[in-house]
Parts: sequence; structure tokens; C-alpha cells
Amino acid sequence: MIFMSFYTQLDFHGDPNIGLYGLATERFCLLGPETESAKKLEEVLKVPVHNVHVLHLELIHILIAGNARVVVVPDILLERDLAALEHALSRHRATVHVIDTEQALGNLVLMNENGIAIPPALRKHQRELEKIFGLPCKVTTIAGMTPLGTLGVATNKGCLVHPQVKDDEAKALESVLGVPLDIGTVNFGSPYPGSAVIANSNGFAAGTGTSGPEMGRIAEALGFE
Repeated sequence: MIFMSFYTQLDFHGDPNIGLYGLATERFCLLGPETESAKKLEEVLKVPVHNVHVLHLELIHILIAGNARVVVVPDILLERDLAALEHALSRHRATVHVIDTEQALGNLVLMNENGIAIPPALRKHQRELEKIFGLPCKVTTIAGMTPLGTLGVATNKGCLVHPQVKDDEAKALESVLGVPLDIGTVNFGSPYPGSAVIANSNGFAAGTGTSGPEMGRIAEALGFE
């Protein structure tokens, strides 16, 4: 197990795809009902971790997206899920907004405190998201694909995306997110960084299948080296 001040490697119930389980921001981290690794995440991210239930799922980051001020969720969430999220976020003066969609927002949205990238499937919500967050929002793809939240991971320091990102896509992402972009893999060759990394500007956790060179690339891309 690798553990230092700004990074660690984890798995949840033996699954190294930890990025699907948690959303980290500059003020808090939301994690599914996995409690064993919450303390390690808090030490690395240097923010409180809140365990929340969303539709009885552990992979909560597939559904929710956001930053330190606002979290957006699809309208398929239950009232008790919304209440739990609102209670957790109220401690950080953050709000929850429901988007009129059944799509998995966390799987589709890539964002930080500077801007938002969404795929064509969410184009009709572009202006709504800009208004909710008070941030610019661009429509793009990564490597010609649409699940941006799985194809990349972004913080206020940097962004790591699928190795086959196209030049025009990279320019769009760097422009809207306001950070340098790099390419890389996780979990020993997976081209989906967002599936295996939970990160903010203080640190990151990557799946236990991630190799040493991959860890180095993540650290460099997210501004820790």
C-alpha cells in the first residue's frame, strides 16, 4: 500500500475503480457507503469525507457532479437521498440542484472551480449549468466519446484524460477548465482516469491497480510534481 502526504492507493471492496465511488471538491468529499477508507481519503484530500446513500448505490459519482459550491443531481434521486445530500453539504455552505434529466451526470460531466465540460447529450442543459454554477460551460467529447467524467479527472491544478484525446478536444478542455491538460492511464493500462482517481487540489487517491509510472503521471498532470 502506497501512502504519502498527497497521494495514496485504495480499493473499495476489492474494486480499484474508486473514482466511480466518490466525488472530491476543495471543501468536501462525497463517498458511497464505504467507510473503511474514509480516513485515508481525508488525510490525502485534507477535507471531510461524507458517506451518503444515493439510490442505494455505492457508485455515487456516476450520478452526481459538482464543485465546492454546488452539486447537481438527476431527477431520479429519492427525496431522502436529496435530504441526505443537502444535510451533508449544508456544513460547507454548498447547495444541491436537481437537473431535469435521467442521465448519469457524474459520468458525463468533467469540471473544476473554473469551468464545466459536457458532452453533446447534455447540450440542452448548457445554459442551465452555466447559470447554476456561474461558470463557463463547453460542449465537447474526449477521444470522440461522451462519458467525460470517466474519460478524465480535473482539479484546479490540472487535468488528466484519455490518451487518444484529439487536439481540438484538448484545446476546448484547457480553455474551459483553465488548467493544463495531460494524458495517461490508470489501473495498469485503463484509459479512463476518472474511473480510478478521486482528487482535489490537495491530493489524490488512485486505484490499487495503478502502476508506479501511472502514479507519477497522475501526480504530474494534477500539479503535484
